Amino acid sequence: MNSNPGKIFLFLIIPFWLMAKVSVSVNKPVVYIGDKVTFTITAEGKEAEFPDISMIDGTSVLGTSSSTDIRIINGDYSKSISKSYTLAPKKTLHIPAYDVTVDGKIEQTKPLKVKTEKPSKNPDAAVVLDLRLEKKEAYVGEAVRFDLVFKQRNNVRIDQLEIEEPKFEDFWIKKIDGVKQASEREYITQTYSYLLFAQKSGKLTIPAVTAEVGQRMRQRSRGGTNDPFFNSFFSTRMQVSKIFSNDTVLEVKALPDNLELFGNFNIKTSVDKQEVKANKPVNLTVSIDGVGNLDDIEKFTLDIDGTIVYANEPAINTRMSGSEYLGSFEQKIAIIADSTYAIPALTLRYFDRDTQQEVVKQTEPIKITVIGGAVKQTAFEAADSSTIETAELPQQKPQSNMADTPAANIKLLYAALVGFGIGALFSWLMMRNRSERRTKKEKITTMEQNIARAKSDKALFELLLPYKKESTVIADVLLQLEANLYKGAKNSIDKKALIVHFRGEDRELEFV
Repeated sequence: MNSNPGKIFLFLIIPFWLMAKVSVSVNKPVVYIGDKVTFTITAEGKEAEFPDISMIDGTSVLGTSSSTDIRIINGDYSKSISKSYTLAPKKTLHIPAYDVTVDGKIEQTKPLKVKTEKPSKNPDAAVVLDLRLEKKEAYVGEAVRFDLVFKQRNNVRIDQLEIEEPKFEDFWIKKIDGVKQASEREYITQTYSYLLFAQKSGKLTIPAVTAEVGQRMRQRSRGGTNDPFFNSFFSTRMQVSKIFSNDTVLEVKALPDNLELFGNFNIKTSVDKQEVKANKPVNLTVSIDGVGNLDDIEKFTLDIDGTIVYANEPAINTRMSGSEYLGSFEQKIAIIADSTYAIPALTLRYFDRDTQQEVVKQTEPIKITVIGGAVKQTAFEAADSSTIETAELPQQKPQSNMADTPAANIKLLYAALVGFGIGALFSWLMMRNRSERRTKKEKITTMEQNIARAKSDKALFELLLPYKKESTVIADVLLQLEANLYKGAKNSIDKKALIVHFRGEDRELEFV
């Protein structure tokens, strides 16, 4: 019997070559709007590289999963690798073709389409989910209450209820704590309440919200014995069904003059001191309280000549009082300077909910006196000093006998005076250089000692703040300290590295 090794080898690899293909599928060809569908790509082969998909036809991928299936039938080996993508489309979903690399070869999937349907709602069903808006018109940023009311008939038992957490495009949503239970005709009701804040104007659609309702169903199972007690017993399983609320439309009007805040607010500023030593921080507090969309108030920044400003992130606390959304905004700003300066007035603009007009509120400027720093002459002082007259002193006859000195001696004396002046200037420059080096050395040594003595993050923060703009190293440390002080972080600050950083300015210094 003749054998051909080449043919045998070809016969062995043909099955894998034939299996280098891909297929696609969806678990539901038709879904209700907002319901979840799973799109799966399956590759037949040893290895597969799937596309990285985060969005399909404008719909975000909610999650992915992978699986591998290996089969050996009558000695034949096959392997399939699958990757699934879960989505919740709100419109008909067009899934395009994708490239998949299988065993080094690029394969392409077929495009698919998933139809979406608007769920029908039976207002007289045993269980009903209602979406109710407080009003049909509102301004951008105005709080609008909406309720999800789950209703079940008195004679219906519900063992499990999961209502989808609302997430609406173009709206910011705030959940109101608590569930209100009541009755409505032949229904028992549970009301879940929220606040909507529209982020843009126009006719905005609020889509239907879904809920999953579960009921335990008892079923009988049969055993395999002759004992009637053990021969039958009951087990339960959860039967889950999905229900949908109605959808609705909110007419949202734009605020005039590019305003972003809606409500009624007050603003004030305060400082911890109005006299401060040079290069020491003054802490400014900006406080706002009122009713409205406080969450949309932007962080304040200051631009004051000759100062270093460090603005923290604002702290916003809100609560419900009856049907009103109110609270407070507070921001801390540290300011460091080496001369007297003024904190300018801060402005808050909003659309008043009562007067339906723009309101502008301002704080008062605050003067900060800096002690022991550089003295800067104001424009007023400069103008005033130009008018000062200098009194003339009585002229005195020079008492000198140089008139009798020969011209040659005068030139010689002049040359001597010039030489003396040059020598004196050189000596002064040498002394100044030594003094500057000594001052710099003392300054660095003092900084090292202050870093070592800083007993808290706050003390170290205030110590380093004047050097924020001089070094990225210092700026990074300040960010870590800010996180410790205001965000609950526990960053460990390496003081030795800080000392080394400051000593890097003068290589002649030695560690203390």
